Amino acid sequence: MVVSAVIFDLDGTLADTMDDLKTAMNNMLKRLGYKTRSKPELISFINRGARNFVRSSLPKVVQDSELILDSAMEIYEQEYAQCYCENTYAYDGMKEALEGLKEKGIRIGVLSNKQDAFVKHICEKLFGKGFFKVTMGQTSLPTKPDPQGALLVCKLLGVKPQNCIMVGDSDVDMMTAQNAGLTSIGVSWGYRSEDVLSRAGADYIVESTEELLDAIYETVKKNQQKRLKGTKKEN
Repeated sequence: MVVSAVIFDLDGTLADTMDDLKTAMNNMLKRLGYKTRSKPELISFINRGARNFVRSSLPKVVQDSELILDSAMEIYEQEYAQCYCENTYAYDGMKEALEGLKEKGIRIGVLSNKQDAFVKHICEKLFGKGFFKVTMGQTSLPTKPDPQGALLVCKLLGVKPQNCIMVGDSDVDMMTAQNAGLTSIGVSWGYRSEDVLSRAGADYIVESTEELLDAIYETVKKNQQKRLKGTKKEN
């Protein structure tokens, strides 16, 4: 039997984390004496890792200063550690959908460009300890859309890339899936528009957890059929 798996992005896919990100970022900017950012501005800055998120949030005149960025990163992490689960919540129906996948023997993991410790803590608080087989945030590996993280998660999940699906809300997630050889499913309820997902080459775009499950089951079925055809040709 082919083992199937799904890798989920966290922010904007499994959970709405934006209010806590905004609180931490604006507290950091205030502490450094800079102008705060609006929620739409901050949404436009996310997806490419915490350091890039902080750099983009700083005034343009200081964004190229690594010294200022190092200081800003330290303060931002201090602030986020104080509030990262105050207003962060799982999207409606998400936990039930994930439980449905697990019941069918589909392995699930998380890959995020957020700092690894925060990813693990948020997933545990929202979904329960050990709910995901793998949870991985930003480590020494390059951030998404580099495929290394996704390929490592596939390995840890015990699946081949061709039998794995990536679910995310951004062009970064769709590009990661392409780079790693995974099927991509874009969710419309996150931080990027359907047009962005479409232009990034999403194999599916879904508007609800019900549609998400349908797309996942359809993909798993197609992969199983491909394997059967390949087995018959070999025989």
